[in-house]
Amino acid sequence: MINIQHATSRQRSFQHGFTLLEMVITIAIFAFIYVWVASFLSSALQGREQLKEGADEMERNQRAVTFLTLDFEQLINRPVRDPYGDPQPAILGRDNYVEFTRLGWSNPFGLRKRSEMQRVVYALEDDTLYRRYWPVLDTNVATEYQQDVLIDRVERFTVRYLDLTPQGEWQWLELWPDVSMTAVPVWQQRLPKSIEVEIELENGNIVHRYYRTVVNPWG
Repeated sequence: MINIQHATSRQRSFQHGFTLLEMVITIAIFAFIYVWVASFLSSALQGREQLKEGADEMERNQRAVTFLTLDFEQLINRPVRDPYGDPQPAILGRDNYVEFTRLGWSNPFGLRKRSEMQRVVYALEDDTLYRRYWPVLDTNVATEYQQDVLIDRVERFTVRYLDLTPQGEWQWLELWPDVSMTAVPVWQQRLPKSIEVEIELENGNIVHRYYRTVVNPWG
């Protein structure tokens, strides 16, 4: 009888110990599953955020390209006067900045008392590319421009101008008008043959476009 009780006690002790071991293993399994699920969800959320950022960037880039294309493809050789009455060339390009006159500013049925030509600017300031325009071509000191943000987090904005040298060779210029045209009156200056626009974002992506200029309609 003593042996039976002793064996039963050992069996219960063994069963009790096995139950604790099962609990430890179960907890460990659940902990592993929790960590795995948490890691998976975190990766999924990060991937979702990256996809959203990529989609947002693509949308911003496409919007910028749309504006660039509409503007540069309708660039026209129409100089303007600045607020002080001084003549300015049809296109004025310098570091991080380009200003020019374009056609195609919609004015259905002529309801608005303005031209269908528009003076626009693309300027990089504080890592942001802006598009500006004026309500009239020849401004005065009271004329205010309108401004839109095209793209932010921009590392570099460059515009180059293809022109023929006096020696008959094609070259890309960083500034426009070129120094060779300083003696030419603004109203007689030519347009570059082609324009290259490049926008480099902080993440390394690049928007790169070429545009041919229109024929001078002023003869």
